[in-house]
This record gives sequence, structure tokens and C-alpha cells, in this order.
Amino acid sequence: MNRLVIIGNGFDMAHGLRTSYMDFINWYWDQRVYGFIGNTTNVSQDCLCKLVIKETGDFSCWNVFAASNSYFFKDLYQKERYSGSEVFQEIKQHPETFMVECSPFFETILQSIESKGWVDIENDYYQLLKDSINNPRCEYTITGLNQQLAFIQSELVEYLSTIKEGEYKSEYQKAITDYFNPDDFSTEGRVRALDNMGLDFDRPYDKQYFQEEHEKLAPERIMLLSFNYTKTAQLYGGSNVVHNYIHGGLTRPETIIFGYGDELDKNYQDILDKNDNELLKNVKSIKYLETRHYHDLLEFISSNPFQVLIMGHSCGNSDRTLLNTVFEHENCISVKPFYHKWNDGRDNYLELVQNISRCFTNTKLFRDRVVNKELCQTM
Repeated sequence: MNRLVIIGNGFDMAHGLRTSYMDFINWYWDQRVYGFIGNTTNVSQDCLCKLVIKETGDFSCWNVFAASNSYFFKDLYQKERYSGSEVFQEIKQHPETFMVECSPFFETILQSIESKGWVDIENDYYQLLKDSINNPRCEYTITGLNQQLAFIQSELVEYLSTIKEGEYKSEYQKAITDYFNPDDFSTEGRVRALDNMGLDFDRPYDKQYFQEEHEKLAPERIMLLSFNYTKTAQLYGGSNVVHNYIHGGLTRPETIIFGYGDELDKNYQDILDKNDNELLKNVKSIKYLETRHYHDLLEFISSNPFQVLIMGHSCGNSDRTLLNTVFEHENCISVKPFYHKWNDGRDNYLELVQNISRCFTNTKLFRDRVVNKELCQTM
């Protein structure tokens, strides 16, 4: 029996890496503010946001603004006090001096950060894509939206390339390679799983028997399916472990997949019916065909019964198509999430399994295959 470990951004964050989209957007603002230096015009612009110093303002250009001691900017470029995000917020507070124009896509991202403290850029992109086909008076074009997503992707690659690698954690290696616990197995898959491992499936609850036969409970093969672009998953391995970077990696940025993967969404057929390839430019299922990563996954889950461990992946809708393929596969025996627990005692187990439930079309399988909280671990 095999094990499939699904690795998401929470895995990187558990290693101390600042890889959240909010960290990325804060870095983006730092770069924009650094770009003020040497800009002798009154316009600072990219495809996401246009900043303009009005003629009635106190500054003739952005370079003068950067060098100014006015307001609170004197310590900015030494990074002693103020971040680029804070400078942007201050600029917005002075409409008499500055004009700020953000694209609808970027405005959605900023509003999400402000209201929720986090953002799912891929999901925001998909929601705007759907709006564009349903609203004939939409103020943005699909081509423009795709250009903005491509720009964000290139900026994200640059940002992630500046982050140092995390350090190995023995507890994660143990969790990845540990023996199976038969209590994790679904009711409908228990007999098949035990039979596959050469165990007596007529006594599935005999703890002493399983302790005596524990070597048979070791995973035969393990695939680390990383949705991250970083190399953190590479810290963990073994003779029976393979790594699959399903969305590509920083070492080969041309292979990176960044878009949406929710073909279960009721509006997806509307997108197909438009017969416009620009609408399908960032569909993950189509992008998967550019490499062997997806076929390697299919071969792995088709070869033997397998258990799924979820380590740091939110199981959100942007990957719902792929996750549904895995979770509802006939060889899937159980889905075991690792959840996060905060210092105040709260945890995200319920939120995580709510997201997992959306990746199932068969609710009976969902209830049977997802491991209950009492048997799950934190990370």
C-alpha cells in the first residue's frame, strides 16, 4: 500500500518561510517604493496600479518624493521604520496630492487583505473571469486580466527566489514515512488495504496482531505531491520516496502553473461554451499537459491502494479538480489532514475538512474516507 502526501503553502510556512500571498504583496509594495528613486516623472505605473503626483502637489516627481523629509518618509529607504505597504496607505490618505488607480483585479486583492488579512489570488482571478463572461458591461478585458496574472506570477517567482530554504524537521519526516494506522482506513476500503499489505482482514481491530505485523504496515511507496514552487519538500525523502512538483518549481520558472483548477464549478461549462481560448489560458488541467507531473500522479494512484496525508494545503477550490480526482479515486483508502493549532487553543481542523468536503461529489465517500480529528495531528 502506498502513501500520497499533499504539500501546500502551510508546509513552507511551518518551516518559517514567509511565503503567503500577503507577504508577497507586501514585498511588491516595497519594490514599488524602491522604484521611486531615480524616477524623474510624476507617474509610477505597472499593469496593476498607477500612482500619480498631481501638479498641485508638493513634489515635482517621484525621485523628489523619495528624497523628501516631508511627512514620515525620511527613514523609509533604510527600512528602519516604514514598509512599502505603509507608504502606499499613506499615499492613499492624501488624494489632494496623489492619484491612485488600481485595476479591478488588484483592487480585489487589496480589499481581501484589508478585510480578511489574507488573500487567494488564484480564486480572485477565477471569480473575475466568471464575472467577465456574465457581465457584458465589464470594465476589464480577459486579455488584460491574463496579462495581470502573468505579471503577478513573474513577480511571485522573483519574490520566492529571495527566500532562504527552511530547515529539516524530524517530526515531519516521521509523519511522512511512519507506519499506517489501520484505524485511519475507511470502512469501504479497510479490507482491500489490509489484503494489499498481506494482513488478515478478518481481524481488523486486533491491536496486538497489528503490532506483531507492524513491518507490513510500512508504506511501500511514497509520493510527495508538492503544490509549492519552493524546494522545501526536497528536505524529506527515503529510498521509497519520490517528489512530484505538480505546479513546477523556481529552478524551471517556465514550468510554473498559476491559475485556476475548479472544473466542478457550475459556471465552468459556460466558460467552455464561449469558445474563447483566452478564457482557458490559465486552466490548470490544460497546463498539466505541458509536463509529465500529472501523468506521474495518475500512475501512482492507479498502481495500488493509497492513503492521503494533507500537510499545509488548504484544499481550496483553486485545486478542486485535481483533489477530487485523488480523493474519489477507487484506490483511495483514507484522507488524513494535518491541521494548525494556535496558541489560544483554536484550530482549523473544521475549516480544513469543510474545504475538503467541496472536493468530493460523493458525500458518503467524504464521511467515510476523511479521518476524524481524534486520529489527526497538528503541524
